Amino acid sequence: MVTDKQNMANLLDGKGIAKSDQPADLSILDEAANYNVDLAALEAIHKKKSSENITTNRHQQTSAKSEDWFKLDVKLSDMIEFVFDKADFPVFIVQDDSIIYVNRAAGALLQCNGSSDLIGHKFFELVYQEDWNLLANNIAEMLTNHKEISIRFSYNNDKIQEVNLKAIYLPDIEHFSFIIFGEKLQSKKKIVNNALYDDDTGLPSFFLFEDRLQMAVLMANSVKEETNRQKIGVLAINIDNMKDFKKLNLDDVVIKKLADNLVFNLPKTITVAKGLKYHFWILLSSAHDDSEIKSYLKVIKEILDAGISDNFMRHDLVYSVGCSLFSKDASSAKELIEHTIEAVRLAQSENHNSLVIYGDK
Repeated sequence: MVTDKQNMANLLDGKGIAKSDQPADLSILDEAANYNVDLAALEAIHKKKSSENITTNRHQQTSAKSEDWFKLDVKLSDMIEFVFDKADFPVFIVQDDSIIYVNRAAGALLQCNGSSDLIGHKFFELVYQEDWNLLANNIAEMLTNHKEISIRFSYNNDKIQEVNLKAIYLPDIEHFSFIIFGEKLQSKKKIVNNALYDDDTGLPSFFLFEDRLQMAVLMANSVKEETNRQKIGVLAINIDNMKDFKKLNLDDVVIKKLADNLVFNLPKTITVAKGLKYHFWILLSSAHDDSEIKSYLKVIKEILDAGISDNFMRHDLVYSVGCSLFSKDASSAKELIEHTIEAVRLAQSENHNSLVIYGDK
């Protein structure tokens, strides 16, 4: 019969502690009872700790593979059936530029009647024409270095869908074959109008713009001498051809790039806000005179006239801009906004790309 003393001796002799050249001295265990030490309990604790360590290590590992994992003979057909078919990200398998497989997520991305409609299509025919060179110039690096690029697709009714893509080369002696993976499909977030900042552009919302305008008017009215007051200008910008961009699914791109251009080229003291009714509202609250405000108006018009560049393509903007000036045209924030709206309407009734200052015409 193996005693508790012998079990503990075994632990000391190498099963729990590294072995030494000298045999274990069991005399130390003879005094255990005198100190109320339960050898059986100690052995049980040791075994429990060992099993806990093994379990903990397993939980910490997220993935693992042996050095020879790449030698596995994995059938692509099995991957398609058990992984690609059920994936929530688009997958295309391309052979000599012809599509030989698409999953359901790819069909949903391109909004086609069925994924089978895409079989046999030339992959490049699904790519938005302006992105052909971008894909052609990067496909080699995508296949060799796992580079990720953003490509726009156009299939059903010329709708544009932008998605980040990665590619994997398939060894094929007779054909040039590869797999294209897209990012997980996500529904667009709805913008909450009463938020302080716009989710897509990061610009202040119209409600925050209105608060800043009211504060600027209060500060200006607190100065008794009108000649000492800082000038306040309010602008509204409407992109009149936004419907054309929306048909191409470029409306978000135009708004984001135009927002960046306005913020980058105007002083930080000027508030550029995401619009309500119109696409952008701008508050000029630190000008010293009318000539300084008009210089800002010139910069804004130059930004709009320059249009938007996207992947080396320039998109012209058709716009209408209205402006009103504090103390000259209005004495309150409410009046400034109302007069600005009226100025935009006047600009829209004139020729394209008009800027109207309320009261000038």
